[in-house]
Amino acid sequence: MDYRGMGHYDPSVTASSDEMLMYADGSAHYPVEGDTYELPSEGFDPASEHFAEGYTDAEFQETHTILADGGERFGVSAVAFDQQEELLWMGNQGGHVTSYYGPGLQKYTSFQVHANQEVRHIHTFEGGILALTQTALRCQMRRGIPIFTYSSDNMEEMQCQLQTSRDVLLMGGHQDKLIEFNLNQCQETNLLHVGKNGCAILRQHPRFICAGDPTGRIDLRDPNTLQVEHTLEAHSGSLSDFDVHGNLLVTCGFSNRQGSLSVDRFLMVYDLRVMRAVTPIQVMLNPLLLRFLPSFSSRLVTVSALGQMQLVDTVALSQSNLCLYQINTAGLMCLSLDVSSSCQCMAFGDGGGSIHFYTSNPHAAMFNSFSRETEFADPVEPLPPISILDDVTPLSSIPLPYCQQGTSLLSDWPEQYLKKVYRRPAPIDPEILRTMKMQGTIGYAPNPMGCRRNQVAYKLEKHGGGRRQSKLFNSDSRTGKSGEEANFIAIPKRYRKIDVKYSKMGMEDCDFDQYNRTGFSGLEATLPNSYCNAMLQLLYYVNPVRSILLSHLCHKEFCLACELGYLFHMLDVSQGFPCQSSNFLRAFRTVPEASALGLILSDQSPESKKKTNLIQLIQSWNRFILHQIHYEILETRKQKLLEQQRKNGFHTDGANYFVYKEKDFPSILGDIHSRLVSKAHGNSLAIHDADESRSEKQEKGESSTGKEAQDEETEISHLFGMKQIHVHRCLKCGREVSKESIVLLCNLIYPDITAGKVEFSFCDVLLQSLCPEQTTPAWCDCCDKYQPTLQSRQLKVLPDILAMNCGLDSQQNKCFWQTQMDQVVQKVLDQTGFQGAGGSTSKPCRYASSCSRPGCRFKHPGRIGENSTTNTGLLYNTHSWLPMHIRIELLRKGGVNIRKIPPADMESSDGVTVSEDVTQAISYDLAAIVCYIDCPHQHEKKNLVALINVGPSYHARSKGSPVSQWYIFNDFSISPVPAHEVNWFSLDWKIPCVLYWVNRDMPENVVSKVQNPLTVDVFFEDKCLARNNGARRMITFTPLAADEMPGQGDIVAMDAEFVTLNQEEAELRSDGKLSTIKPSHMSVARITCIRGYGPLEGTPFIDDYISTQEQVVDYLTKFSGIKPGDLDANFSSKHLTTLKATYQKLRFLVDNGVKFVGHGLKNDFRVINLVVPADQVIDTVLLFHLPHHRMVSLRFLAWHFLGITIQSVTHDSIEDARTALQLYQHYQQLERKGNVTSALKELYEVGKRLQWKVPLGSDT
Repeated sequence: MDYRGMGHYDPSVTASSDEMLMYADGSAHYPVEGDTYELPSEGFDPASEHFAEGYTDAEFQETHTILADGGERFGVSAVAFDQQEELLWMGNQGGHVTSYYGPGLQKYTSFQVHANQEVRHIHTFEGGILALTQTALRCQMRRGIPIFTYSSDNMEEMQCQLQTSRDVLLMGGHQDKLIEFNLNQCQETNLLHVGKNGCAILRQHPRFICAGDPTGRIDLRDPNTLQVEHTLEAHSGSLSDFDVHGNLLVTCGFSNRQGSLSVDRFLMVYDLRVMRAVTPIQVMLNPLLLRFLPSFSSRLVTVSALGQMQLVDTVALSQSNLCLYQINTAGLMCLSLDVSSSCQCMAFGDGGGSIHFYTSNPHAAMFNSFSRETEFADPVEPLPPISILDDVTPLSSIPLPYCQQGTSLLSDWPEQYLKKVYRRPAPIDPEILRTMKMQGTIGYAPNPMGCRRNQVAYKLEKHGGGRRQSKLFNSDSRTGKSGEEANFIAIPKRYRKIDVKYSKMGMEDCDFDQYNRTGFSGLEATLPNSYCNAMLQLLYYVNPVRSILLSHLCHKEFCLACELGYLFHMLDVSQGFPCQSSNFLRAFRTVPEASALGLILSDQSPESKKKTNLIQLIQSWNRFILHQIHYEILETRKQKLLEQQRKNGFHTDGANYFVYKEKDFPSILGDIHSRLVSKAHGNSLAIHDADESRSEKQEKGESSTGKEAQDEETEISHLFGMKQIHVHRCLKCGREVSKESIVLLCNLIYPDITAGKVEFSFCDVLLQSLCPEQTTPAWCDCCDKYQPTLQSRQLKVLPDILAMNCGLDSQQNKCFWQTQMDQVVQKVLDQTGFQGAGGSTSKPCRYASSCSRPGCRFKHPGRIGENSTTNTGLLYNTHSWLPMHIRIELLRKGGVNIRKIPPADMESSDGVTVSEDVTQAISYDLAAIVCYIDCPHQHEKKNLVALINVGPSYHARSKGSPVSQWYIFNDFSISPVPAHEVNWFSLDWKIPCVLYWVNRDMPENVVSKVQNPLTVDVFFEDKCLARNNGARRMITFTPLAADEMPGQGDIVAMDAEFVTLNQEEAELRSDGKLSTIKPSHMSVARITCIRGYGPLEGTPFIDDYISTQEQVVDYLTKFSGIKPGDLDANFSSKHLTTLKATYQKLRFLVDNGVKFVGHGLKNDFRVINLVVPADQVIDTVLLFHLPHHRMVSLRFLAWHFLGITIQSVTHDSIEDARTALQLYQHYQQLERKGNVTSALKELYEVGKRLQWKVPLGSDT
């Protein structure tokens, strides 16, 4: 922003009663830009010249002495360091305020606040500054723009001000009133009589408002009532200044001696803890002003009227340190003093209009420890020079000066040489003329939507001999334009990010059926890090991965493999209703590798979200999750093997016991070509790959056996692992080093098309990515120096599932992909001819001849010569560069063949013949694609979707018919899509990120049978995390015995309590109603289950408090009964467990067919992240409910039907669960008697009469 006139003053400004005045003498105006201060020869010099000797070791040094604005006529009456920014404020006796930026005191703003009254106090706050004069208060923005000016009859002789809260300001002076002022309302809210002496100084203390009057008395007032609590008689004559810090209050002033005032050479010190004076501090000067140094509670600075300054310690030291300075005031009186909050800088103002700046750190001084950035005016950019021979730059870019009367420009031609020619209007769109219907002399036609309203496109032809590369399909918007000029991109609805209007219950009343009619379950996207929903769906619909994770179980609290198994189980049983991945994301946030890779996104500001690169993010997440679940499964298997050996009594040496080490489970942060490590024996080198774990035996020269290598493999590495041989060959001596490794993921590497060759097939790119070669300097042991080395990789074993990242996060790679798509379409056009390329396959438009959509790619009857690019656009749909089916063959000599193949149902028997030179051949079908959907003009709309070929087994479980079909998964929106749409990309908005290929002939033993890992043992492995010994005495439940394990149809009463992790975000709509932007994020804190059967009916068998490592915003103690410390293992006296342990118990009960009774269980299970079939839930909120009426609270139901009062003070989950069980039993009695309807009608009549409030005094 350009704030003109803020750095100087215009001498033409005249004084009036209604305007902001300068000084009365017109000759005393401030200099305009370009002028300089003219100082006499005996004027001000840099401070370093005066004090160059003897002060080099001083703690503070005077670095600047500047003449303030108006300093030649007025003294500096007030100085103040800004508490928010690196600014120093000055006010003078002429009513003028100036600010200076940084320790260099660069002038920032300068403005007049009063015509003739001096500025007596300056206070800075968040929104600007407050300048107090004798009769007025001026609020001004730091940039110099006035906000308000306030004056009243109560402001007679103002002297000081103090901001006590965000909106409240106290003002005092030499008058009998203390004014309380509201900054928001700009009005006085209270007047407090303080006596005839008034209040000259105000200081704030955590316990008091300290008010000093001119007679030497200091009143300590209550901050809320402003009533006097204590009074300190500091000086017998007059109070000069005082300051307060911590428990000390220090004053300076005058005493009455022989009928006259004399300066006290003692600083009076008061201890506010005991409200009495302590030993005064003797100083070497006549103190006039004093301030505490903020970061040193035991030090203060005091200054005399003649400019002598002393640093004083308030604590008696064994060795006194006398610090005296002389401020160069030229004999003038020192009027003002302030110390910065960082205690690195001090500023003094004198009667000569000068500011003296002292600092303890001349090279890097700061006013505040954490200052916000200061906003500066935009610099005036100079006009670039234009050559006189330049015939390209338009003359309109040169600003023309104003020509006075009688003068003319050289370019003004005489009238006889001029002719007025008007711009020819743009021709009317032929489509409008063709569809126009005449009504008299007026024609009507549908808007063809070819451009925006009042926008005319001019055809500009670019001349140049260079090669022009453009996309054939004209609906692409990559034309070099940006912003509003870019072409409109029509993104299909199924790809767009879905905006959901939340209610108080979050997404409970959202109609998900309109987004998903498939029977498969989507995932909600309300939680942070939900960007990975597309990859979660992809992993779920890869059947071998699903089977592995559903069968996995370990004892680790935060295991992503376990959480994925729980999530996949929910997707199995939820029957089309969307699920939440909250527990998985909770565990995901605790993984340090995920945080190190930058995969964890908190609730960011909109500006931060714009910078998030979702393409890089999802590709890194894909690499991370495969490695993470591989190492978690490997760790679990090793721990189980060790436990089995211990159970069998097999004793091994300590070295063979399993100990988790980072080198055994390496991070994925390393590079594939990390380093070469020489073996102690042999002539070969070993490459330590980040994707494989190697034991120390290999470094010592011991050969790794096949069994050891097999021990490091898991089901994940069997599915995704590509065995590769890394070969490093020195190009000088020919020495070769090779080593085998396993890679779980392939990154596509694109060739450089600027080198010559332009056309590449996808198989060419994949071959180059799987078997890359590069020449790089590396150490050679034979040559004993760095030599150019050829590094290559050879495939040894192909995986059953080929995962790859596309790497289209750079513009160069996007251009390569787009060029290849254009080449494919161009080749089809060259082979078939233009007319036959797409005309025969074009479908008729549903709107027929009435279609007004621009660039519509369908046929329209009656239209001759439709846009040729319509047919071209169809070719992009039907001819894709990315094949749907490929075949990879490994040759005996180390080569690899990759080619495109037809679908399985169209492949002939000759197509699968395997040559003798082929060691392994696999036909891959494209199984899933994760795409980034970009919305250039709406950054908040960008998202990730997954296009997945859902297999027959999933359809058989969901719909009963074993078929295969492609679907798009956009969070909870799921829609079927045709196969040709899957590998069609418009890189303007649909960009492929992750590709998954699956072996067409995958062996049956790869897809293992799902085994439920949860057994009854989950109830007997209960461990309390609380370290407090009292926790064992606070057991509030009786564990289940082996013979009372609940089974099919048994009743279990349940209740849960929650805490809030993130508050709800809402905005005020234009109609005055609150609209929820984001619902609150709840976390389960306590889960209680009570027996509903057997001799111990009504007795809890689960009462677990859930430990949390995340910050709790609100414990909701009134509604949950949870108190701070209950969820902390260091302080809790409850039975504290992990969420995973309690979750497994509930899952076991659900799998056993238990029926849960409770009140509002739908929300409980949602927050717990557990899907329970509807026939296993008995909710009392629904049992005691009439259609089209309100829901009734548990407290009112208990009072009405059971005659008991619950939740009087706080909620207790045991009490609530037991009450719900009793209500269910009462409902059964009503049902047996046939009185349910009448009882419900009576319930609602009583509730309406009592306004649904339990009567007071009804507690039992």
